[in-house]
Amino acid sequence: MAKGSQSGWPLAEIGEFRGEVREAAPGVLFFPTFGTSIAFLTGAGIVLFDTGTRPAGERVLHELRERTDLPVHTIVYSHGHLDHVGGAPLFVTEAEQRGRPRPRVIGQRRLVERLRRYERMWPWISFIGSWQWDRETQPAAASFREAQTPPAFVYPDTIVDERLTFEVGGERFDLYHALGETDDALWLWNERQRLVCSGDLVIFSAPNVGNPWKVQRWTREWAEGLEAIAAKEPELLLPGHGRMLRSREEVDRVTLSTARYLRSIHDQVVERMNQGQWLEQIWHEVRPPEDLATLPWLQAVYGHPQFIVQGVWRQYGGWWNGNPADMFPAPSGEQAREIVALAGSGALLARARALREAGNLPLACHLVGWVRSAEPENRAARELWRQLFAARAEGERNMMARNTYRAAAREETQ
Repeated sequence: MAKGSQSGWPLAEIGEFRGEVREAAPGVLFFPTFGTSIAFLTGAGIVLFDTGTRPAGERVLHELRERTDLPVHTIVYSHGHLDHVGGAPLFVTEAEQRGRPRPRVIGQRRLVERLRRYERMWPWISFIGSWQWDRETQPAAASFREAQTPPAFVYPDTIVDERLTFEVGGERFDLYHALGETDDALWLWNERQRLVCSGDLVIFSAPNVGNPWKVQRWTREWAEGLEAIAAKEPELLLPGHGRMLRSREEVDRVTLSTARYLRSIHDQVVERMNQGQWLEQIWHEVRPPEDLATLPWLQAVYGHPQFIVQGVWRQYGGWWNGNPADMFPAPSGEQAREIVALAGSGALLARARALREAGNLPLACHLVGWVRSAEPENRAARELWRQLFAARAEGERNMMARNTYRAAAREETQ
């Protein structure tokens, strides 16, 4: 198992900045960087499916030029996330410097608004990036998201709504729109080679729905996209993150099990909502089928089944949690001060330590949080807060939760 993996699945296969370029099929190069890239070498030039981040794009461009001098004819964006579009300016600049035509850039219609939103909301994106990405374990991703100004995006000049077929050098490519991790997803089908480029419809983790910091993502629709891929009966699948799937049987196993995983959580949440249950109960009780939860490509190392529950709720429901006191709540700081005044900070911290010893870290964190909010200068509360979240980070498999806990602990060491 690769160093640093907590899932039983090598980090090189869940999207880390690792792995050597591989020839996936004749004339098809697979770059397993952070956000994969796939290059189709045709007689008229290169068709590049995703570019990775800017650092990844530098690597892709360098390794392409080690193998071919073909111009980059077309860039296809699987979706607008930064680890898939960030390297595009490098390929445009190279074409300009060499006096070659600018590559055609293809993206789904909603991708344009996504990039505009990133430019508009870049300070917020940088802020949440400091929570989602840990500087120590994901320095490349973290530095990309913590830049002070947005990167220079290359906007698509060819727009896809639901489907687009194009040819380069006599090679045919079919693009299909899907809803999944984003609303602007495209996947590619190359019938001659029975090959699919799935983008982030396949990520070798529990699907990233209900991301704690991000906009709406899709559950049932993601399953439909995976089922549409499987219906093509591909013999090779190149994912947005992870390793190649090199047989029809393997493609079916990964895509259809992931689709069933998503449908199960979606349908459980919808059924409970229709019974009048509120999010808290649903969140604590809904789980994926046991036979799917143990599969290595569905481990909760990035996405998480309880995040998916949140995503389904948000798709169909509002923000209210069912507690009338929370419709127009008192500020949380005022609530904390009342609780501390009644119970006493010493008693709350003592109880939190007892809960820690008993292994109930989540409840202990709530108690310490009240004291920390009511008495910001209480050093005992701040130190216990640091210890609790450091312990939670140490035992947490999910990357997003782990990095959040690490950031919470760092707040009390600065």
